[in-house]
Amino acid sequence: MPDLKTRRRGAQCLRPIHALLLVVALLLAPVLASASVDRAALERLQLDIWRIRADFHMHTVMAGDREYHSRLLASVDQGQRSFEALARAAATDPERALFRELGPQWEAFASAARRARGQADTYAIQDVNGLAAVITGRLAGFQASNEGAQADIWALAAQMQRMASEYLALAADPAGGMAVDTGEGRLEFRDAVPAFEQQLAELRRTYRDNENVSRALEQAAVKWGFIRESLIKFYENAVPFLVHRYSEQIVDTLKQAGARAG
Repeated sequence: MPDLKTRRRGAQCLRPIHALLLVVALLLAPVLASASVDRAALERLQLDIWRIRADFHMHTVMAGDREYHSRLLASVDQGQRSFEALARAAATDPERALFRELGPQWEAFASAARRARGQADTYAIQDVNGLAAVITGRLAGFQASNEGAQADIWALAAQMQRMASEYLALAADPAGGMAVDTGEGRLEFRDAVPAFEQQLAELRRTYRDNENVSRALEQAAVKWGFIRESLIKFYENAVPFLVHRYSEQIVDTLKQAGARAG
């Protein structure tokens, strides 16, 4: 049995360790408390949803090409990971309620996207279009606890992907766009195009002193110039492959800008 003197010496040795653990706990407390769903994360999930919709319709445009089917499935898998991660991160009652509500809708949306066969499937089209609009509408309307890192850049990327998905939905529709209406209001390019340009210009002003982000936004602006007129003049000359290609590049460039801004 250790004597009293030995026990006291051992207790004194443990005091610094206890103090260190207390400091670590105090430092981690605000991090753990803030581990909730922020606006940037919601924008990234919306981006994933619009990419799934774009890839779904591009698969039809390409008549069921296997490469585009693989891209679609990869997009659905990415969206599934994003949705599940946010559902796990939900830390407040409103956040948990949001993802409980959206869970069945997300499953129906992902299932409809996976049913793609490279041809017009009225029910799958209605589900993909309608559920994408409903889910993103709820995400956009949710009051996040904080903005998160580069929410403005992620919002612009999501908007670009939404425009691309709308364009490809119109291009894939054998009725010439008559079946695309989601019930939530069709995206009008004459409004969406100038709105996107305004947002991009605002971001370039905001990040003009960040060389890496500024360069990425400049690249996005150049690529945007290649498809701007195509979006506005869809009914004159549809070029879905061009829009799909450059919209992907713009989104990827905006993702890089978001990463460089941190």
